[in-house]
Amino acid sequence: MSILSAAQSNDRLATLIAMRDKLAGDMDDSPPAVVAQIAARLQLVLADIAGLPVVGKVSKVDELDQRRKDRLAEAASAQSAKGKARKRPGA
Repeated sequence: MSILSAAQSNDRLATLIAMRDKLAGDMDDSPPAVVAQIAARLQLVLADIAGLPVVGKVSKVDELDQRRKDRLAEAASAQSAKGKARKRPGA
């Protein structure tokens, strides 16, 4: 995707990725005197990408924490059901 079409899509991540790819390609084709300037700009773009919130992605720590909470809730529910079964009259 070109930088122009990415920018026109109003998708910030897509625009930054297009810029990253363009800058990286330009570094390969530039004279040494210009590489440092491009590298500085590339680092800023990479930092911007890294700083964007990740939508729909859960960290491993958060995933494990959610599993633990689910297991605890299941265990509590099972205990509650077990207790109710004992208290029923005529059982």
